[in-house]
Amino acid sequence: MSVFLIPASFMVSVLLCLLVKQAGVLDHPNHRSSHSVPIPRGGGLGILAAIGVGLLWSTTLGLDARPLALTAVGFGLLGLTDDLMALGTKLKFAVVIALASAITWWVGPVAVMGFAPGIATSLPYLAGFAGSILWIFVAANATNFMDGSDGLIIAIFLPVALGLSVMGSGAVALTGIALATGLAGFALFNLPRARLFLGDVGSLAIGAIVAVAALQMIQTPTDVWLFPLLMMPVLADVLLTLVGKIRNRIGFLAPHRTHAYQLLVRMGWPHWRVALVYFLVSTLCVSLAHAGRDVGGFAPFGLFVAVVVSLSALHGAVRRAAIRAGLDLSA
Repeated sequence: MSVFLIPASFMVSVLLCLLVKQAGVLDHPNHRSSHSVPIPRGGGLGILAAIGVGLLWSTTLGLDARPLALTAVGFGLLGLTDDLMALGTKLKFAVVIALASAITWWVGPVAVMGFAPGIATSLPYLAGFAGSILWIFVAANATNFMDGSDGLIIAIFLPVALGLSVMGSGAVALTGIALATGLAGFALFNLPRARLFLGDVGSLAIGAIVAVAALQMIQTPTDVWLFPLLMMPVLADVLLTLVGKIRNRIGFLAPHRTHAYQLLVRMGWPHWRVALVYFLVSTLCVSLAHAGRDVGGFAPFGLFVAVVVSLSALHGAVRRAAIRAGLDLSA
């Protein structure tokens, strides 16, 4: 069945991207932008349409796609509204929390955290519920924050989507296939140089969909360490940048250009090279997640710690290089 899903979702993605590009809702550059001319945005609608094909396909096979459908529709509408009306950050965060709460209630929160076979901690229901909401909240917003360089989201999430298609089952696997082909359709407009931007309609929804798929894929207590590896390039860059903002006394919601990918661009790296590096890192993280599931035992927790330490070191190296290059890390 997936043989027919691939061309269908790809063509839908390309068609919607063409229509959105013609609509001409422009992203105007500002002092934090990596582009210098207005460029149409909203290409995420093409990716969401491709995912919609996958979800409909799942339904025809009798699979339960409702949690992922709610995620796609809810976060897609939120992102589209923000693209058109520029919602305030606090309001957007509040809606994200509300959506994450509803989805967590439906899917069920994380109940147990395991470190190795026989070594696990049961979580109080409220703690697991709050942690699951936080996971969706961080994943959606972190993906949104990373959408600032040509081809970057494609480079990161194409391996992730393929990982979902291989490691997941049912609606999750078909959603992974549809996400991958939707990203491929969008790539025609975003690589090698962007002629169409993703927009919040795509970035918020993609991050949330992957986060909810990860919750649905948890089968053993140690899986709670395994599936965050799928998004580790995004999580590491955003969370470590937040630490840097705190050190430099930059407000939590203050605009800035200090993500690792932004620093690389400011140091003269072409966008394609930045995207290639993140693609390789994302591919490695997805491969380790797949290997950790097969090996089991202590491997998921051990791989999680190893990747966190490694990406922290890489992030620190980029920031030190930026300082040597004379870049202002407080702006």
